[in-house]
Amino acid sequence: MKSNNPLLPEYFPETWAAGYGQDDYGLWQSVYLDAIELRFRWMPPGSFMMGSPYDEPERDSSEGSQHEVTFKEGFWLAETACTQELWQAVMKNNPSEFSDDSQNPVEQVNRGNVLNFIDTLNSHIPNLETRLPSEAEWEYGCRAGTATPFW
Repeated sequence: MKSNNPLLPEYFPETWAAGYGQDDYGLWQSVYLDAIELRFRWMPPGSFMMGSPYDEPERDSSEGSQHEVTFKEGFWLAETACTQELWQAVMKNNPSEFSDDSQNPVEQVNRGNVLNFIDTLNSHIPNLETRLPSEAEWEYGCRAGTATPFW
């Protein structure tokens, strides 16, 4: 259904969504691959201060200065890191060293591996067109509307 609200996605649900809804955390949509759910959360348009203030605990000395970032359009962001279970469903292997729990995030992968994973995932789910988030998109989602170092 098409939305006229600028804070909501243009279409909800998207054609790729196998499940969707709204809860205390906002809008979500899911895709399934071999009965494994990958849930995306809607990040509405807005502004935030990217980076950390100089006096923030655990700030790294290599971090630059804070600056405002504005998103004129919202975007969908995966709710969690990619689990080993999802990676195995898409790639048919598990490169992780810590493989005792399939719900653990996949590790021991490089950018090329991840881009291949994304291409393969997109080929399984028509119109998905998922991609890696930008650094600003990632931080915007992680901060979840807060200005604190840890949500």
